[in-house]
Amino acid sequence: MDTKQNKLENGNAGARFGLLDMLHFIIWFSVLSGLVEVTLPQMNELIGGRTVFLHCHTIWMSPLANVVVIGIVSLILLPLLLRLPRSIAVRISFIVLASIVFLNILNLEFARLSRIHFVAKVVLAIGLAVVLQRFIAPRTSGFERFVRRSTIGLILLVLVLTLSISSHRHLRERGIITALNDSPPSAPNVLLIVLDTVRAESMSLYGYERSTTPYLTALAREGIVFQNAIATSSWTLPSHVSIFTGRFRYETAADYSKLGPKYATLAEFLSKRGYITGGFVANTRVCSRESGLARGFIHYEDYVASLKEFVRSSPIIRFTLVHRGIRRLLGYYENLHHIPASLISKNFLSWIEHVPSDLPFFAFLNYIDAHIPYLPPAKFAEKFGPIDELEKIRKRGLPEGEKLGSTEISQEHVDAMRNAYDGTIAYLDSVLNELFVELRHRGQLDRTLVIVVSDHGEEFGEHGTFAHGLDLYSQAIHVPLFLRLPAIVPVDVIVQEPVTLRDIPATVIDLLGLRDDGLFPGRSLSRYWGDNVAKEPITNKFILSELIHAPWEPKWAPVSKGDMKSLIIRDMHYICNGDDTEEVYDFHNDPAEQNNLIQTPCGVDVTAQARDVLKQKIP
Repeated sequence: MDTKQNKLENGNAGARFGLLDMLHFIIWFSVLSGLVEVTLPQMNELIGGRTVFLHCHTIWMSPLANVVVIGIVSLILLPLLLRLPRSIAVRISFIVLASIVFLNILNLEFARLSRIHFVAKVVLAIGLAVVLQRFIAPRTSGFERFVRRSTIGLILLVLVLTLSISSHRHLRERGIITALNDSPPSAPNVLLIVLDTVRAESMSLYGYERSTTPYLTALAREGIVFQNAIATSSWTLPSHVSIFTGRFRYETAADYSKLGPKYATLAEFLSKRGYITGGFVANTRVCSRESGLARGFIHYEDYVASLKEFVRSSPIIRFTLVHRGIRRLLGYYENLHHIPASLISKNFLSWIEHVPSDLPFFAFLNYIDAHIPYLPPAKFAEKFGPIDELEKIRKRGLPEGEKLGSTEISQEHVDAMRNAYDGTIAYLDSVLNELFVELRHRGQLDRTLVIVVSDHGEEFGEHGTFAHGLDLYSQAIHVPLFLRLPAIVPVDVIVQEPVTLRDIPATVIDLLGLRDDGLFPGRSLSRYWGDNVAKEPITNKFILSELIHAPWEPKWAPVSKGDMKSLIIRDMHYICNGDDTEEVYDFHNDPAEQNNLIQTPCGVDVTAQARDVLKQKIP
């Protein structure tokens, strides 16, 4: 028996390396690479505490994407291998395919080695593959046998893991819904819509000369509009955390790390009171479940099974598609971490079809179409003017705005960015109109508390910076906010007093007639209408916004020099920059914040008051 087996192995060793052998290698290395790409980041999170942004589809998408990459390389290599002795062909195949696996690992976003130049990564990956190949060289036939025998097992492992995670989530959702507490009778639904990166001053709802939001303007007249809503930060995660918890960044420490379990979220609160909760996020880079924002949501859609997610699942393909030169060559500038607005609305509407009619829902919709790289659909691309200059800048290889100083780009470029940005807002307005028309048709709109808000604004060189998250000027923190709920929220009311997004959880709970048991700080915005109009003088107002030190940002960016804070005090805006320099602006009469009052008597008084407030806990 042993003699017969040895003959078979010797015969196989003498045979030429064929297509079937290569197919085994392709599948084996692809699946193994995919499993490693999923496992290593998870280990890094457990050991290093760093948030990892993965999704359940990665488990099957990553191996399949690797099959494409490795398969293409293998097919190119195959004609050469067919002519070589089997042992040499196996060694070459191992070195090439193992190099791809190591290159995938080195391109994982969590890895410290990911900062190394791509050419250096290629050299390192090949070196590791050669060293490992020397180890298996004396065992070539045994390695081949192991690959053939374990390939099916690896495929089954991926299938089992994928089915297990999917079924676990499905069963978990059904179990939670079954165990929900009774909700208050006739409880209204809650729909929280966050227009990521939409600043108030670029919406016709807020007096902008361009008709960017005609539909939202009409809807807002059916409710109450807050003319001066202020975000608690000028970038996504800390601002969303405040909207969900009513807490400031200094309390939660959720900025470049995820939201921890210390503070309750609005979704947690409502799910414990009979609400079915669902989240649908377009910003999968920051708002995925790994950020902690998914806590309390029974159903949370961040990553979806799509061609874009399939592409993102392979580190090599992802690296290729974010490389500036390749993007210019392909004319492809989309952000791989973004989901289009139309799909967010579609998924939400599909979800509420399965919500039991006797149960209220709390839904969170995050739309990100207004974010860089400002790519509105063709119908809206040049609605407000040409964007040719923006295309030229992209083709020349400059960043799409977020890291540029005002001296590096022309006014024509700024105008093109503004045209494209306004086009994205008009597109969002159109998508939301379709959403509200459908909700009205289903009889859902008038029994739903609708909250439309943004997490932060956007800058276009007004203070030498572009995009957001680099400073705390009004363009970055002044955001839209309006509420609508017939018979509860007044119609066609505009509130001029500055308000903070921190008050949103308290407002929702108050309008639903619930008690928060001290879980959420802040005060209900209902104090601004009807018999609840606040009696306190506006001089007691202190509205805080924050940014944590970001030393990786350009040196000219204020946040690169240290932590930043800003306060709205009465109608004045105080800013403490990262280098401890201070600025004061008249928030009401100088909304563009071009006249720094720091040296005036008023500025001196506001600065002294702001320093005192910042030494204490914000009320």
